Amino acid sequence: MKKSEKLPFSIVFIIEKFHPFVGGTETQTFSLAENLSRRGARVLVLTRRIKKELSQEEYYKQGFKVERLGIPGNTRLANYLAGLLLAFFLLKNHRQYNLIFVNGGLANIFGSTGILLGKTLSKKVIARVATPGELFFSGPFALTARKIIHPLMKFRLFIAGKADFYIAQTEQIKKELISLKISAKKIIKIPDGVETDCFIPPSSYEEKNLIRKKILLPLGKVIVIFCGRLVRRKGLIVLLKAWKKINTKDLKTVLVILGSGKNNFDSVEDQLKRYLREREVKSVLLLGEKQKNEVVKYLKAADIFVYPSLHSEGISLSILEAMAAGLPVIATRVGGIAEIVINKKNGILVEKENPEELFVALESLIRNPRLRSEFSIVSRKMIIQNYAASKIMDLYYHFLLPLQQAERV
Repeated sequence: MKKSEKLPFSIVFIIEKFHPFVGGTETQTFSLAENLSRRGARVLVLTRRIKKELSQEEYYKQGFKVERLGIPGNTRLANYLAGLLLAFFLLKNHRQYNLIFVNGGLANIFGSTGILLGKTLSKKVIARVATPGELFFSGPFALTARKIIHPLMKFRLFIAGKADFYIAQTEQIKKELISLKISAKKIIKIPDGVETDCFIPPSSYEEKNLIRKKILLPLGKVIVIFCGRLVRRKGLIVLLKAWKKINTKDLKTVLVILGSGKNNFDSVEDQLKRYLREREVKSVLLLGEKQKNEVVKYLKAADIFVYPSLHSEGISLSILEAMAAGLPVIATRVGGIAEIVINKKNGILVEKENPEELFVALESLIRNPRLRSEFSIVSRKMIIQNYAASKIMDLYYHFLLPLQQAERV
């Protein structure tokens, strides 16, 4: 084969949103595409062109290509058109790939189209399920109480259950898939991974203070941090209610919130700013969205990580990164979070939508540096043993390689 000729892609990743959008699924897909490319796989990422400033075709220096399909926007028309173009692309280029890997959103138009075309073209289809309730639409068994379900929704749910293999992020998700009568033999449990050589604890208090000076955070105070999307389901209003009570105590502490609600229909970014202003909540820094290298610095500078999620999610990548950085975690007892935050071992679990309980947990850790230190050691050790990106990527590679070889065109 001549150097100028293009090699066929071996694996297609299908994901509704991709870089530069930031989220757990987007980050894990990027890492997997990069890792597989480095190991010799030929990787193509198919995603929606949600913003007009994003190019339709892009080659990443990490070794893979991205195709953005459809018209910009989040309208129903844009959604259906993207699904149609995805179907056309897969049909037209069916000889250029062996495997289809659908990353979340299995029952939405984009995800279900990928599964349907994969089965139609006799390709092996792998579906990654990152959130409990994904095949029920917004929460476990959310559809079962409805007497009338839209026929198209029923069809998409039916298609979502027809993948050849499912990657379950948590034990809860695995059990949920089995409850849908998906064979346990088709389910592989692989959690998210975190870069343990990037997200690391500070080597000393001196390094922590030096970082605080560089990023303009106060010295001599306990810093509590949240990282994630500023959306309703993350429970940030509950956090501010708890923090309002922290203000009444004689505590030298600051709450740092990293993230943005931009491009999310349930953004609470403006609501948070209004709440802080109207309720006069003090010692809170809303610092906006940060790139990964900046997040690393803020986690190193912090003392406690808080994650008051309201919805049943999988394993939060933000929590994994915080634990890798050696932070004790205060989080709500929802979804797969309880699989990584072990109550009174590496953090404290509280009930969702309970500002009083969250306040008690925050005050407890703020006042107890020794307990924070004990939790920190356990957090870092757990990540190294079970969630290091290198180990997770090995699991994916050794699972996908035999399938890719078997399906080679």
